[in-house]
Amino acid sequence: MFNMIYFVRHGQTYDNAVKPEILSGHNKVKLTKAGIEQAKQTAQELKDVKFDICFCSPLKRAKQTLKQIKKYHKKLKVVYDVRIKERDYGEITNMPTTVCEFRRWNSNDPIPFDMETIPELFNRVGCFYNEINQTYKGKNVLVISHSGVARMSYFFFNGKPEDGDWTNFYLKNAEIMQLDND
Repeated sequence: MFNMIYFVRHGQTYDNAVKPEILSGHNKVKLTKAGIEQAKQTAQELKDVKFDICFCSPLKRAKQTLKQIKKYHKKLKVVYDVRIKERDYGEITNMPTTVCEFRRWNSNDPIPFDMETIPELFNRVGCFYNEINQTYKGKNVLVISHSGVARMSYFFFNGKPEDGDWTNFYLKNAEIMQLDND
């Protein structure tokens, strides 16, 4: 396919593997063995796609996923961009998702903790895509990032949810989402 943004969520991490999951945020958590296998499978699925550029979150789990993809794309130019880091969970980073009795993906719920809000995250990710759409329009762009950024990416291209509920989209570990870049 041509003129696409291929968004890849990183493979499973140790924080994703436990129940309840841990809010990793900007932590340097690593991929599990299963996460590395997921990244290898995704790399295999993307091996025949010609990418013009790759943008990757600078967090370890995204870089580990990129490492598997680079095996098939050795000359791929990679730019590490902080705008596509995961949501900053602030004071609740490293805590289980059960601390979120509030709906952390509903912009109508007040956030009782010091953390990045949905509008802040959406604006950060939106600035990234506005630049991509201007600079790399009509190109194949690979983006390797996180579930929160995947959610914002989906809604950036498909419109914000009118009811404030951002839970209607979720990208699994190492899953690929294609976004029109034309």
